[in-house]
Amino acid sequence: MKSPVFDVLVVGAGPSGATCAWKCAEAGLSTLLLDRAPMLPRYKPCGGGIPSSLSDHVEGLAPEAFADLTVTKLRHSWKGKDPVLAEMTRANGASAEVWMVQRPTFDNWLVERARQAGGRVEIGSKVSQIDTSGERITVTTATGESYRTRFLVGADGAKGIVGTRVGLRLKRRYGIARETEIPFESETPWHPALEPAACYLDYGTVRNGYAWIFPKGGYLSVGAGMLLPSKPAADVEKNVGRILKRAMETLMESVGLSLPEGPDAPRIWGHPIPFWSGAEPLTSPCERILLVGDAAGLVQPLFGEGIQFAVRSGQIAADKIISGAINEYTARIAAEFADEFDSALRVGKLFHKSPLLSYKLGVKNPAGTRLVGRLLAGDANLVALESRIFEKIRRPFK
Repeated sequence: MKSPVFDVLVVGAGPSGATCAWKCAEAGLSTLLLDRAPMLPRYKPCGGGIPSSLSDHVEGLAPEAFADLTVTKLRHSWKGKDPVLAEMTRANGASAEVWMVQRPTFDNWLVERARQAGGRVEIGSKVSQIDTSGERITVTTATGESYRTRFLVGADGAKGIVGTRVGLRLKRRYGIARETEIPFESETPWHPALEPAACYLDYGTVRNGYAWIFPKGGYLSVGAGMLLPSKPAADVEKNVGRILKRAMETLMESVGLSLPEGPDAPRIWGHPIPFWSGAEPLTSPCERILLVGDAAGLVQPLFGEGIQFAVRSGQIAADKIISGAINEYTARIAAEFADEFDSALRVGKLFHKSPLLSYKLGVKNPAGTRLVGRLLAGDANLVALESRIFEKIRRPFK
């Protein structure tokens, strides 16, 4: 008995994969979405911030269905001290909004869009083999199921196997993050000890990174992360874990809170950050397999932001599959993100070379936060910011 044949098979039901499956199914393509998780929704450690400008790129998003809160302010500090609170604003002066989501809710909302559009969803399906030798790609799972497809989308995350099986993303660069979610009770949606509608960011305790407190409905996502030049060895990663936990503690203590301790304390999760390290092929030579989201390294290397780019890449992948132009996918991703991400790499290196000076002159300046708002809203870009920064360095008194 032959295995079923699909137009599109997507491996990974995170934001990029679920978006791609949703849009392909919506266009009438027979679509299968596979995920290794034994059940959905599944937990995913993540800060969970999505700029509302994502709606400009992907039709059909309904934040009232998946967003806990909307954030419009940033509160910055240096090693828990010297804080400043400022509004994120758009070019027209309006507030720049960031949706705060819990990933099980957001990811599952996207999966359900794919299912309702006619896509098939299979969970507990870990891909073990990919055969591209035939007229159709054959995907086999660890439990022996076999599927054939015209096109295969690797949305299986930072450590996914689709890319490595077909020779893509072989030299990945990682960052490391540690994160926990702390429940709280309050008569309002905001934690009583924190400023409403604000995310908290702390610098200086983590080299090449920062610590954060992001509000959710009844939870605080508390974490810290750093970018590294390559995947660290186990002993290095263990030491990094201690550094990141201490950074989380410093930020919590600075606002009069603490990380829970003891057997009932929420788990501190660790996960890699597959940040952008330059444009590279994201489509297989046979032009039938492509990568999206974290599997494609689409994490902005200055802020460590990945969700919006995962969703946008899923949309772009679907567009190219639907139009029969997969050979244009890599170039389209580069056109959308490469200049901005490359500038983010260079600005990040400058920031981390002199972090305290950068904090005092840039981050602490309320104009810096307003600029972040414009960047998130798509009203400004890092390419222009980079030019202004280096012009200021060359001609400081002009």
